[in-house]
Amino acid sequence: MALITLYSTEDGIERLLAQPGDVRSQAVPFADISLEQASPEHRQVFADYVNDLKLAYDIAEAWWEDTIETQKDLGLSQKKAIAEAFDARLAGPASNPHVVWAVRGYWLECDRVNRSIEANRAVPPEKLLLKWLIEAGETDLVKLIACMPYWPVGLDEKGEWC
Repeated sequence: MALITLYSTEDGIERLLAQPGDVRSQAVPFADISLEQASPEHRQVFADYVNDLKLAYDIAEAWWEDTIETQKDLGLSQKKAIAEAFDARLAGPASNPHVVWAVRGYWLECDRVNRSIEANRAVPPEKLLLKWLIEAGETDLVKLIACMPYWPVGLDEKGEWC
């Protein structure tokens, strides 16, 4: 079954790709590196991320369908059940802890790799986590990630991702 969402995937993609620039130092230089041009470390992080995200997707999809069915069991129409489920869980299926764990963990892993290689080979985490999914044709995974209203990370007092 297709992942049930309420909001536009395209809007979610645009929002998520733009957000880190609001908090990240504008002085951080990132080359426009595709998956094929990326370091072996980045490619491995991406491969591991896709594998873990596929597992998280399966769990989140089933959980989300059950969440909507529960609302329908309470007498709501399909449309109202979806809206109610999103009202209770703003990120919809992406609010599942398995999805949040994968996104947060691999964001931080991408940052770790970025700090261990030459600065001109660094990849913005949002690119690895979303843009490369798009480039890889992982439509279902993109739709899941685009449900997130924001990335589940922040910056600490030193300006480092946490």
